Amino acid sequence: MGAGSGGGGRAARALRLLLLLVLALAAVEYLFGSILDASPLRTYLYTPVYNTTQSTLKNGDRIFYSWPKRFPISAPEKKNPLVANSTHIKNVTNIKTTNLHNSTNFANMTRQNITEDTSTPLLITKIMEGIKNLVTTEDFNNMMSEPTLPLCEEFPPDLGPIAVNKTELELDFVEKKYPMVHRGGRYSPPNCTARHKVAIIVPYRDRQQHLATFLNHMHPFLMKQQIEYGIFIIEQYGNSDFNRAKLMNVGFVESQKQKAGGWECFIFHDIDLLPLDERNMYSCPRQPRHMSVSIDILNFRLPYEEIFGGVSAMTAEQFINVNGFSNKYWGWGGEDDDMFYRIKKMNYHIARYKMSIARYAMLYHKKSAPNPKRYQLLSQTSKTFPKDGLSTLEYDLIEVVQHHLYTHVLANIDEHS
Repeated sequence: MGAGSGGGGRAARALRLLLLLVLALAAVEYLFGSILDASPLRTYLYTPVYNTTQSTLKNGDRIFYSWPKRFPISAPEKKNPLVANSTHIKNVTNIKTTNLHNSTNFANMTRQNITEDTSTPLLITKIMEGIKNLVTTEDFNNMMSEPTLPLCEEFPPDLGPIAVNKTELELDFVEKKYPMVHRGGRYSPPNCTARHKVAIIVPYRDRQQHLATFLNHMHPFLMKQQIEYGIFIIEQYGNSDFNRAKLMNVGFVESQKQKAGGWECFIFHDIDLLPLDERNMYSCPRQPRHMSVSIDILNFRLPYEEIFGGVSAMTAEQFINVNGFSNKYWGWGGEDDDMFYRIKKMNYHIARYKMSIARYAMLYHKKSAPNPKRYQLLSQTSKTFPKDGLSTLEYDLIEVVQHHLYTHVLANIDEHS
């Protein structure tokens, strides 16, 4: 035991002696009350602890609940705040800060509790306070004696190339393999404090055969990197053309609701891409980072310098500053190039690990129909991006379900006429 534990023991013993003394005084008062009535001792013991000049909270001091932190709203100021009921939620991103506590009422309530029942003998009050202090002191010292976990290493040891199992797996089988993962696909290192808090955002529809394979590969990969993370599968409801970018905006907003204080950074991740090297760190980047630099079906070559698709990483601040992804890309293609232009417009640059590390394997899937409007939309990005993205995001939240290995978010992102 350390010096802190010894100090706590001495404090507890001193308090016990004090309590014995107070009890003895109480017994004396009980037996010789008439003597104490006029004594200086009674005058001292019954002096009020709290006086009328004690400072209180000012009327202007208030406690605000400011999470989740939102991006500045530049366009439609008329949007309604988030409205929710038990079955259906209409989401807009203009969410007002909520005042949880009125400090004046709280202060008045506290003062009332302190001063009520002033006829209670002060000795009994002192006894109760001594008991409370004894418990508080011991609990405090126990808390202080618990070791604080050290920070995890920036680059954990024994990271390197890994193999990929592309075999189709049953989700029930995969879930039993990772009991250390918490409900909702959340994980924190047990032996150190993670340096990075990362939400993995996966746009999804009709890829059941890929989901188990993805989770089976990603959980051990991420755990090895000693980051705190959560995996969010964002599914598009309905039959409209797939809108990958808008789903990632939904994933950003909804995942922030799932964590107190919010996630620090985000990995926007196609479900059919699996990393092949653990040194490809899923950490918070200084600059927006393109992760999937070299893919097996592309002969591990970068298709073009401006690409930002497949897997990409951004901090919450970066994502908010570029106003997220565009909401207008229905069908395959264009949304990643649109994000590249947003990043450049906000004076960021694209960071990448070297190609020998940022390697990925792609799971087989049928190609989607290209978006015929993608080139027209791209030509307007530099002018339209402040009014197209997080600031104008609207969707209907169908449900949020926390499974063992992931959080499933189902949303209707169709545009309303």
